[in-house]
Amino acid sequence: MTRNTTRLIGTAGATPGSYILSECTLTASDGAIIDIKSLITEITITESIYTSSIDAEMVIMDGVNLFESVKLNGDEKINLLIKRQELDTKETEKHQHTFYISEIIDFARKRNGSSSYVFRLLSKHAYVNNTKTLDQFKEGTIGSIIQNICTSDLRILPKDLDVNTSTYKNIKCIIPKLRPLAAIRWLNSNAFTTTGAPFYFYETLKGKVKYKSYEDFVDGDVVATYIHSPVLKSTIGSKEFFTETSRRINKLSSDLNLSKYIASGEGAFASTTRSIDIATKTYNVKGQKYNYKGVKKLNAFDPFPKRNNNDQYGGQPIDKIASGKNYFISSNSLAYGDNQFNFQDPSIESMGKCQAYLSTEDTMVHDIVIPGNFNLESGQVIKIQVNKTSAADNESSPIDKMQSGKYLVASIIHKFADEYTLQVEIKSNSFNSDLNDILKLDGTNDSTEVIET
Repeated sequence: MTRNTTRLIGTAGATPGSYILSECTLTASDGAIIDIKSLITEITITESIYTSSIDAEMVIMDGVNLFESVKLNGDEKINLLIKRQELDTKETEKHQHTFYISEIIDFARKRNGSSSYVFRLLSKHAYVNNTKTLDQFKEGTIGSIIQNICTSDLRILPKDLDVNTSTYKNIKCIIPKLRPLAAIRWLNSNAFTTTGAPFYFYETLKGKVKYKSYEDFVDGDVVATYIHSPVLKSTIGSKEFFTETSRRINKLSSDLNLSKYIASGEGAFASTTRSIDIATKTYNVKGQKYNYKGVKKLNAFDPFPKRNNNDQYGGQPIDKIASGKNYFISSNSLAYGDNQFNFQDPSIESMGKCQAYLSTEDTMVHDIVIPGNFNLESGQVIKIQVNKTSAADNESSPIDKMQSGKYLVASIIHKFADEYTLQVEIKSNSFNSDLNDILKLDGTNDSTEVIET
């Protein structure tokens, strides 16, 4: 018997928060398969471009003595299938995943006749990761090496992988006794595109383990537009209501990382990379200078205003102070008997630009709560439309152009309880308005005029 939410019209979802817990089976240590749908009160699944595996928590209300009868010991497997039929398209969408129990926590008996506890769950490759270490010689592009680790060491099927192997330069290295996922993080610290963008290794609930660059994210299509609006115009149960509520931002809070003081100290806009070759004892005195340019942006405008005379930066433009942040890299050009394939070589050329990506990727950060969306995943790009605080008084131009625009989906918390909701962290490395046009100084006095863009 399936477990349904109450927001259904027949088998179709009346609201985007509707879902059907169609299957949830537990495979015990002895191979027995038990249906535990009726025992689940809440499921939370988290994915992020910063984590190598999705993880989940499943709250169990046990009134049938499952804990003792199955002899739960933290070595079980759970197969999960959650689905919904779309009201407007009649298409069935689903989340299907196999998890492994990593912990059983928060055991409590708050009333007679039942106990509660929480399963902490991980994907299979995260479990496999704890069973081995690597100390192997590897060569090729870092992307191809990571792909090989995924298939041969983490036992991820090729159909479940989506890897960009086109990282900059071939390298040779010996992995220094690391677990596979730690080895991937170590390798990734020197992985860049040919133009210096960083890479991310992560898994999504849609079932893919991915290795993508920030450029891959920016080049992706916008998958949805969400609107922060207090008013609904349609009637519940209608197709229009489903469409309108599915694109509505229910809650929004923001972390505005707008400090140019911090960003300039991190090398977001300019830096110098200095290197020493321990084989030839040569030091690059001038260093490899980087000034903010060529960064792929989600929106059209830079994350800083361009001024030729900044008093707080010694009278220099913020993107010209390359001496403010220095990176120091040791290389060994003769490590393998030739003057190429050194593991650190990609960093010497690309470190400055990569750090510019990393330091500006969270220039604008919003945490939004939206209705369930079976097709949204980390690494995708969405648009948001945020109304001005005084939108009612600005009917001719109600959109806040500073906060609206394109955003990268950095992480998602899928929550299945009374309804399906998403808590999404979205980030942008740029603005939808030109910062140089926002504030104009009136030449006749010291007042500042606000210009609508």
